[in-house]
Amino acid sequence: MRVQCGAKLLFILFFVCSCANVKQIDRGRLTSKIMQLDPTPHESVFLNEVNSFREGAAGGSSAVGGGCGCN
Repeated sequence: MRVQCGAKLLFILFFVCSCANVKQIDRGRLTSKIMQLDPTPHESVFLNEVNSFREGAAGGSSAVGGGCGCN
């Protein structure tokens, strides 16, 4: 019972602390390229292509298509 209460308390604490208000002046900094998950998408595409040539296999790096054969 104490473990469940501790887990619930930890979850609630994490949920409350993860919310933040961002000031208008800071939003420009948060949208810069360095803050994105993939700041250089064109470079990632190139590296995936080089890797597929090097390994001799293509695909498997992301999910595409819906199963109908059209991409």
